[in-house]
Amino acid sequence: RLRPRRARSTDRAMKCGVVEKGAARFVVCAEPITRVDDALDLVSACMEHGARGVLVEATDLPETFFALRSRFAGEFVQKLLNYGIRLAAVIAPDPARGDKFAAFVAEARHGRQFRVFDARADAEAWLAVE
Repeated sequence: RLRPRRARSTDRAMKCGVVEKGAARFVVCAEPITRVDDALDLVSACMEHGARGVLVEATDLPETFFALRSRFAGEFVQKLLNYGIRLAAVIAPDPARGDKFAAFVAEARHGRQFRVFDARADAEAWLAVE
């Protein structure tokens, strides 16, 4: 089984929580995401708690996530997907984020491993279906 590695051994782990819905278990952020490698802390938390998914809210994400030019979103999501972790993101539509981000979200609303939702309840329901 693959184990995620931290960028530097001096980095502290991101704080996470675990939510159980029926037989499903998924990880949630207990503090804001600040760097791409926080995805590895979420992977570790999933492995530690036997979770197969992560739920993030727009308030957990840095502004660079919404600026596709920064590549933060793609790199962050890819790190989770590399370990087979499903990611549900609760991100309400916001025209201020631009057309490219809107297209990214539109595509992500139909993904199998990464999906975007308007409401947390919908994201939790999707993660609860293994």
